Amino acid sequence: MNPLAGRRGKAYVLDCVGYLGIAAATVPFGLLARNAGWGQEPTLVFAMSAVPPVLATLLAARRESGPDAATWGKRRFGLRVSAADGAGVPFGRALLRNTLKIAIPWQLGHAVAVGAAFGGYADADPVTIAATALTYPVIGVMVAGVLIGRGRTVHDRIAGTVVEATAADVLETAR
Repeated sequence: MNPLAGRRGKAYVLDCVGYLGIAAATVPFGLLARNAGWGQEPTLVFAMSAVPPVLATLLAARRESGPDAATWGKRRFGLRVSAADGAGVPFGRALLRNTLKIAIPWQLGHAVAVGAAFGGYADADPVTIAATALTYPVIGVMVAGVLIGRGRTVHDRIAGTVVEATAADVLETAR
């Protein structure tokens, strides 16, 4: 198992608590939209459900491309994101990394939920069935990428990034 896997998992859980806050903050808007009659069309519900993942993705990309090169969770657990050559990660690459890591899996889960809520399984809706078939393998590949080998996930490989221990943490571990 990759030596950083445990810390990366804990960092991700901590980050997800923040993302949950983003999702919770959108609940009043969702209730207003529903009361206005906007929740009758699955396409609109799916589009509205993209707001929290997009906000979380933008926030994570901003943090990872910033001076700390880390989300709150990564900072708390002594981790940072850098380019494969050790340089800082520009916002565009951090955005790509987090789109693959946060937005796509989260919205894939929303596709399953919205499809199920609007009868996608009963109607054998191909989008609902395909999203269901993809959701858990996508998550499994992401988790396996953290656990196995050097810990470079699919989103790290595509964005040309690596998650590593911070310099201070490496020095502390060496003592």
